[in-house]
Amino acid sequence: MWLKLLLGTFFILSLVTSILVAPASEHPSTRDSNSGSQTENDRSFRLMTWNVGNGDLESETRAHTEDLRAVAGVILDNDADAVALQELTGNDQLQLLLQHLNNRYSGYVCSSGSGDRVEAVLVKKLSKHPDSGAVFSDLPAGDRLAAAAVFRAGKHSDEVALVSAHADAFSAARRRAFATDVTNWARSHSKSGLTFIAGDFNFEVSTRNKNNLFTDDAKHDSESYAYLLKYFRDLGLDAGETSINDRRIDYVFGPVTKVSLRRAEVLRSAAVGRMDHLPLLVEVGFEPNE
Repeated sequence: MWLKLLLGTFFILSLVTSILVAPASEHPSTRDSNSGSQTENDRSFRLMTWNVGNGDLESETRAHTEDLRAVAGVILDNDADAVALQELTGNDQLQLLLQHLNNRYSGYVCSSGSGDRVEAVLVKKLSKHPDSGAVFSDLPAGDRLAAAAVFRAGKHSDEVALVSAHADAFSAARRRAFATDVTNWARSHSKSGLTFIAGDFNFEVSTRNKNNLFTDDAKHDSESYAYLLKYFRDLGLDAGETSINDRRIDYVFGPVTKVSLRRAEVLRSAAVGRMDHLPLLVEVGFEPNE
């Protein structure tokens, strides 16, 4: 009897020992946010758009410098590969934001033109290509300027073009001219790669009632939106409202083919201070090149 007990004790001890000394299983992540790079099996692309301006009741409706650290935190927490921002005051705010982003991104602000605020594009730096290979430029659209970037999102990805856009808040006719020019620029770049248009379009378009054409403003916005949809997909269509007054006025348009939508989400707890917009995050998967 004592021999059976002794053998049983040895068996239990050996079992416990094998569990304790066994190497922990490795679970490789498909995205390494610390290195800023993608693995070969991960062909996803995360794009964020965010109007970081403030409500009309504020004395300064452009981005507040003191909010930029929190803006950087949201970008880093969501591991965005590229970001379209609207309503920065200028290059000084961009440079401060890049510092808060620990210099993991390269960035650009467009010229202000006749306005007092600018749009920006941020592109995550790749580990082997610190400058991201991004080429930045101004994009004239209507009577405004947008910010554009052309880059590669990963070693094996196609060329990506991104526009950060901000259409007029008060004139649907000007929004129409702006949207037409942005769409035509994006179409010309979509022939050689993947093109995304992101930003605050201020469209008064109800997706619940697409035939709402009772006013010239609604007609202009409906036709502007329809023109964009003729060539691009509204990737944030089902994500919900993007402003604090329950309007969906911030959009991400992307390729109709070559990508699959994985996620579209309005980050409802991300607004800082008196901001009146919420960031829209879209993640797509790149389909393998044939």
